[in-house]
Amino acid sequence: MRAASLGTALPPVIDLAPPASPMGDADLLAQDAPAITLAGAADLARDLYGITGDIRQLSAEKDANFRIRLDGGEEALLKITNAAEDRAVTDMQTQVLIHLAAVDPTLPVPRVHASLSGAASEIISGAAGQSHVVRLLGYLPGTVLAGAEAAPAMHEDLGVLLGRLTRAMRGFFHPAAGHELQWDIKQAHRLRPMLEAVAEDDLRARLTALLDRFDADIAPQLPHLRAQVVHNDFNPHNLLVDAARATRPTGIIDFGDMVHTPVACDLAVACSYQIVAGPDPLAHITRMIRGYSRIMPLEEEEIALLPDLIRLRHLTTLTLGAWRARRYPQNADYILRNTAASRRGLSALDAMAPGAPAAALREAARVRA
Repeated sequence: MRAASLGTALPPVIDLAPPASPMGDADLLAQDAPAITLAGAADLARDLYGITGDIRQLSAEKDANFRIRLDGGEEALLKITNAAEDRAVTDMQTQVLIHLAAVDPTLPVPRVHASLSGAASEIISGAAGQSHVVRLLGYLPGTVLAGAEAAPAMHEDLGVLLGRLTRAMRGFFHPAAGHELQWDIKQAHRLRPMLEAVAEDDLRARLTALLDRFDADIAPQLPHLRAQVVHNDFNPHNLLVDAARATRPTGIIDFGDMVHTPVACDLAVACSYQIVAGPDPLAHITRMIRGYSRIMPLEEEEIALLPDLIRLRHLTTLTLGAWRARRYPQNADYILRNTAASRRGLSALDAMAPGAPAAALREAARVRA
């Protein structure tokens, strides 16, 4: 690849100017992805990065992403950011990858490649005159964990990997870290106007009751928890495993939901995708907690709140999914891909005896009240 791999030698390129028409995060989720054709993406790769190769578009929630296979076999990801995203937030996502490459070079995260001008990102004008940030990242090997038959032991490895990532991000900060994000659990109160999009009366009532409890009991406790910038989307669609046997995690992708929030909220996101059917719905979660605690020991206050934080992640998935699917029915399959699992996860937690989830997680973390 002609674009150089970036590391600590790269000077930070931070442009905190917002786009011409700054929008809130809800507005960002309501925007179409950039309309970039395959030919247009190929032109950008050649003109900005000096590379050519086979190119195809990937599914994405709000950006335009293209996988490029170079003639020599190396692969890269060309990302064209939604014009509605605050440019400072985009820069934060770029800077954290540079930070991680310096702090823990063995972490399997994408590496940033410089443009021909030596910059970590470039700015282009779209067809409608809007500005888009363009970046080129390394494409990690492996297959997404979603849909893979993962070995049971791998869940502890996933916990270790998340712990390493969280520890490596502990010293990172950026002026955009405090931006408001719909997917941030601590911002769950912002979802209340969207509950009307949930069609089923029973489910909507359950979510409303949970949100009421968040406002009254959970939100007041969050400022007392450890907080830092976190990945905030450690889900099976953003985790790569070895393609042959799915026995070990090989990559973490998509830093688009990064935010400064309690560490326990980030762990809750990861745990919410690991609830399983059967007599022990927390079996995978307890393995993950064991691995995570080896790197990032949990505090009692975090353990006590973790079950409700997991419930709130399910609430976020169900509410935002219904809200967005109503607006973008043509993309509903992608938007709602995690809805069924969130419904099952929420029901499984609610079916357990009061205090049982926290007790199981406390045992896994070897934390005593």
